[in-house]
Amino acid sequence: MKYRILAGAAASVALFASTAAAQVCQGDLSFRSNPVHLGGSLGVSSNTTAFGGGVSFGHPRGFYGGGSLGMINYDGLNGTGLALGGGLGYSMPLANRSVWQVCPGGTASLGLGPSQTVGGNTLHLSTQTFTLGASIGRALPLNKSVTLLPFGSAALGHTSVHTTVNGAGGSASDSYLLLGFGAGFQFSPNLVLKPALSLAAGADLIDDTVFGLSVSWALPR
Repeated sequence: MKYRILAGAAASVALFASTAAAQVCQGDLSFRSNPVHLGGSLGVSSNTTAFGGGVSFGHPRGFYGGGSLGMINYDGLNGTGLALGGGLGYSMPLANRSVWQVCPGGTASLGLGPSQTVGGNTLHLSTQTFTLGASIGRALPLNKSVTLLPFGSAALGHTSVHTTVNGAGGSASDSYLLLGFGAGFQFSPNLVLKPALSLAAGADLIDDTVFGLSVSWALPR
């Protein structure tokens, strides 16, 4: 069983973490009017499909963060894995009076399962992914009803995969440059729909490309 297939959802798990801690710099809703947001996301790679939801909170400038919970389906494996994620960032203008917002930050995510029967024994799988980087974005009104929220991001990522069979374990790890870009479409002060693409440059273990689609809803005060 190849580690690359086992770890294929790691970038999707990281996608949950970033979705659960989002700002205008990440193509998402600002915390200016509503400090608490709910979100859902779908991530698809060549070996996996991941989906889940989360909650985020923060200020239009300053710290923001959140957590998420999701499920991972692996191609070629029976069962579904659990994905836990979280993120923390700091929002600030790129320059004095700039319309661009830049956000340094990081994410942490954990994938648990699925367990597989191999030769009469049970194999347990877990993955851990950490990212540290920054994103940049802005709000661009298209008309009275729709605002475009383009963004780009770059981060260093590290993924570890662990397997255990009858107390004996094995592991593999991978470090890479994680690039992301996309645009949110804000249809109201409370609703954003965001397609995005994540590319893992220099990755040998995880899937190189993840397409993501997320929705964010700001809770009323």
